[in-house]
Amino acid sequence: MSYLLTAPEMVATAATDLDGIAAALYAANAAAAGPTTGLLAAAEDEVSRAIATLFGAFGQEYQAVVTHAAEFHTEFTQALAAAANAYAQAEATTCSALNTFETQLQALLAPLLPNAGAGAINPPSITSIGAQVAFIMGGTGIPDPDPMYVTGAQTLFIQPRFPGFLSDALHTPEQFWPTTPNLGNLTFGRSVAEGVATLSNALTTQFSTLGNSAVVYGYSQSAVIATIEIRHLMAQVTPPSPSDLGFVLTGNPNNPNGGVLQRFTGLYVPVLDVLFNGATPPDSPYPTVIYTNQYDGTGNFPQYPLNLLADLNAVIGIVDGTHFYVGLPPDQVANAVHLPTSPGYTGNTDYFLGLTQKLPLTSLIRPIPYVGTPLAELVQPDLRVLVDLGYSDYGPGLSYADIPTPASFLSVPNPFAVSYYLAKGAAQGVQASLVNLGWLPPSYIPTGYPYAPSVAPGLNFFVGQPSVTGLSLLTGALGTAARDLGWIPPWWD
Repeated sequence: MSYLLTAPEMVATAATDLDGIAAALYAANAAAAGPTTGLLAAAEDEVSRAIATLFGAFGQEYQAVVTHAAEFHTEFTQALAAAANAYAQAEATTCSALNTFETQLQALLAPLLPNAGAGAINPPSITSIGAQVAFIMGGTGIPDPDPMYVTGAQTLFIQPRFPGFLSDALHTPEQFWPTTPNLGNLTFGRSVAEGVATLSNALTTQFSTLGNSAVVYGYSQSAVIATIEIRHLMAQVTPPSPSDLGFVLTGNPNNPNGGVLQRFTGLYVPVLDVLFNGATPPDSPYPTVIYTNQYDGTGNFPQYPLNLLADLNAVIGIVDGTHFYVGLPPDQVANAVHLPTSPGYTGNTDYFLGLTQKLPLTSLIRPIPYVGTPLAELVQPDLRVLVDLGYSDYGPGLSYADIPTPASFLSVPNPFAVSYYLAKGAAQGVQASLVNLGWLPPSYIPTGYPYAPSVAPGLNFFVGQPSVTGLSLLTGALGTAARDLGWIPPWWD
C-alpha cells in the first residue's frame, strides 16, 4: 500500500499564483495581437506585400498557439484548485475518521471510565462596597515585583476577570536555595512558609475593615503560597466571604491537572526542601482563575513521565520563557483555551491553557546563526507529536482540568493517529522551513496540527483519569517514609 501526503494550503496558493500567470498570458496575447497580425507592407511592390503577408500569417499562427496555451493554463489552474479542495476534504475526512474511531472506542469503554461529560463554567465575580486591592506577588527570584511586572499582571490577568482593583505589590521572599544566593539562604519550603505568613497578614489587615475586598495574584512560587493560603481559609470557622476575595494563579505548580507538585504528590526532596503537596483545591469557594502556558514544566508537566522527550521539553519550558507570564502578548492570553471541568463540577475555578507555538525543545537550536530557525521549523512538527504523547487530551469524555491528576507510568498510544501525524508533520516541517528561508511566500506556512498546537490531538487512547496511580502510590509511600524519619520540616505542616 502506498501513501500520498499533500499540503492543501500549498496547492491552493499555487493555484492562485497560476491563475495570475494565466491572466498575464491573456493580457500579453491581447497586447501583441495588433502589432503581430496587422503588418503593413513596406512598399507597394509584390515582394513587400508577400513579406507582410508571410509575417502576418506567422503572427496569426502565434496567436492561435498562445490562445491554446492560455486555455490549457486556465484548465490546469481549475484542476489544481479542485485538487486542493479534494485533498483538503480528504484530510478532513481522515481526521474525522480518526476522531470517530477514538470516540467509538471511548463509548465502548465509557462504563468502565469516570468523567463522561463536561462541567459547567463558573465565571468569577466579586462585589464590594469598600477598598478593592489586588495583592500581586512575584515568583522565584522576584521578591519585589517592579512596576512593569505589576502592570503586566494587572492588565493581562486581573483586570479582565476582576475589574476595578488597585494594585499593591506584596513583598515575599521568593527564595529557592541554592539557586537564589543573591536573595538569601532560605530553602523553597521556608521561603513559601514566610510568604504564606506575609499574605495571610495582608489579607487579615484588608478584611479588618468591613466591606473591603481583595484579589491575590500568584505566579510560580507565590502560586504555591496562594494555594496554601486557600487551604487555610477553607479550614477557618469564619473565613472571608467568596464575594470579597478572589485568586489569579499563573504558572501554578499546584495546578490540579498538570502542576508538577500534583503530578508527584506526596514526594519530598530533602536538602532542596521541596514537598510535592498536591493540588490547589478545585472545590475552593473563592472565585479563582488558573492560567497555564502549554509545556510550562511547573504547571503543565507531562502526565506520562516515562516520555523523557516530553520531560526534557517541560524542563526547558521553565527556563526558555514559556514559564514567563506578565510579558505575554495580550492576544495569546485572550485566546487561551478555556479547559473543561468534570460533570457536575460545583467549584469556583476556571482553568485556561495558553497554546505554545514554539516548542521549548527547539529553543536549543533556534539561536544557531543562519540555519537554526529553518532547522527548528523542519523538525518541530514531528517533535510536537513525540512530546504530546506524554500528555492526555482535554475534552468531554476525556481529561478535565479540575481533577487532581498524578503522573502515570504508561499511556496507550493510538498507532493510526501517531503514524498519520508523524507523516503529516514531516511534510509540514519541510514546508515551514522553506517559508522561513524565503523560498516560499508566507502564505504557504502550514496550518493545523502538528505544526500548530492542540489540546486534544488524539495521540493516546483515553483510559480514564485516575486520581490514584501506581506512581502516586510510590511517591506517597516515599513521602510518608520521609515524614516518619523526621525529614519534613514543621513549616510544611
